[in-house]
Amino acid sequence: MIAREFRLQRCRGSAVDAITNPLIRRCLALGAEARAEREAREAAAAPFHPTRDAKSRAANDYD
Repeated sequence: MIAREFRLQRCRGSAVDAITNPLIRRCLALGAEARAEREAREAAAAPFHPTRDAKSRAANDYD
């Protein structure tokens, strides 16, 4: 989670140095938590389109 956030924020320097530094690690952890909440909200807000199989499409069965 923290390494992914380091990569997504395009931080300069070594990922190992950033992860071992407690202050930077905490900032990356908070950023990762905020990103996870935002992505969960966006996923919940996205409309759900069920996939239909070929047989129901051929029969024009939309239920």
